[in-house]
Amino acid sequence: MIEEISCCGYRGFAKKQSLKLAIPNGKRGSGLTVLVGPNGGGKSTIAECFSKISVNNASFTEGKRNKLAGDKVSIEIKYNNQICSLTTVNERGSETIWNSPIGKPQIYYLPSRRVFNPYFGKSLWDRNTYIQNPENIQFRGSQLNNFSYRLFDANKHPSDFNKLFWKILGKELPWTIDQDDAGQYYVKVKKADTIYHNSDGLGEGIVSLLFIVDALFEAKSDELIVIDEPELSLHPQLQIRLLNEILEITKNVQIVISTHSANMVSIEAAINGGEIARVFEKEDGSTIASIDETCREYFKSYTHNIYNPHILGNDARSCFFAEDGFIITEGQEDVVLMPEILKQLGFTNNIALFGFGAGGASNISKIAHILKCLGFSYIGALFDGDKKEEYKQFNREFSQYGYKAWIIPADDIRDKPAMNREFKSGLLDNHNNLKPQYNNNKFKNMLHEMINFSLHHN
Repeated sequence: MIEEISCCGYRGFAKKQSLKLAIPNGKRGSGLTVLVGPNGGGKSTIAECFSKISVNNASFTEGKRNKLAGDKVSIEIKYNNQICSLTTVNERGSETIWNSPIGKPQIYYLPSRRVFNPYFGKSLWDRNTYIQNPENIQFRGSQLNNFSYRLFDANKHPSDFNKLFWKILGKELPWTIDQDDAGQYYVKVKKADTIYHNSDGLGEGIVSLLFIVDALFEAKSDELIVIDEPELSLHPQLQIRLLNEILEITKNVQIVISTHSANMVSIEAAINGGEIARVFEKEDGSTIASIDETCREYFKSYTHNIYNPHILGNDARSCFFAEDGFIITEGQEDVVLMPEILKQLGFTNNIALFGFGAGGASNISKIAHILKCLGFSYIGALFDGDKKEEYKQFNREFSQYGYKAWIIPADDIRDKPAMNREFKSGLLDNHNNLKPQYNNNKFKNMLHEMINFSLHHN
């Protein structure tokens, strides 16, 4: 199995960066590595590195070699305890050499743009032939016409293919390969009793899913499957069902996905040993940052918090794809009411708040640790006025990383009735109006500071 991959000199990677891959251990998702991060950060580049390793006679065109890395490319993998590398032969040259004491790994790579010619000739490739004859893709969006050979193979034993295809799709969608009178083959899909679509009329989601199912349905434990943006053209329910199948397969198989969808990020997988890595740009080029074992322990503690199931929900996980500048609050009321306070005070800018809160002051540092591990540089925290100790502890722990904390001049965001606990006086009254005593320059300056901090990364 591939334990690690490193990249230097390819596209945005001016300096060597390494990614540790998840190793299957029999638990759901244990073999899943998920790449997250903002657009243009370098996720697809890492996925392409696996493609470059798999093809024969790989080359790197002039525009894809990073000049800050000396115009040379080096991709290394740790494979079966051996170090193997693909490097450019000469300075400022396109050609490469593969250095390895053992054979190449089996890599099934799918780029983000998964299309093939809707009309094709006949040939049948089994999985091994397809993996050993990868297409050398020089441009993102190129057609993957060898894939039609796999369709002939799938058409020979449709029950295995369709079992997974229909499960993810959520319905039966019969298909076969047909031939027109000109001799060209095409995929024919049955939409109703008398309605059929050909390859040219298939939706992008169906075409993409055909590729993905082929990558998954015959997966073997000695392979690595790499899928760039599996969620493209799939609606959220399909994404969730797809992830569920990936979690099952990665009990025993290594899979790497690059994604922009919170639906494709599994906390369960991370708890079971899977990897989450954020790929993003810094001043000196693309950078990779990954979760650690402490993050896994925090993830595990959140799964048992039935009172705050949103802590790592979709809204929270969406921040993994953002650039930076989030402020963590104690709870969901803060997230809902802080924009209202800003509005009442006449602020035109909002503060970028993390998800729907941390689920309590004691959890803020846990969220901050996760974000720190994922390479965020500008993270803030907002504490209620009665959480002075937690506020001080946050500053002691995270000020060294440039993180900053604030504390509101009231015990809570809004008045809380006594009932079974002590009454808490808030910034807002029972009608969610800001109390007059907080409409002052000191509080406004604090909010200005939070807004500027949140926007500083831009």
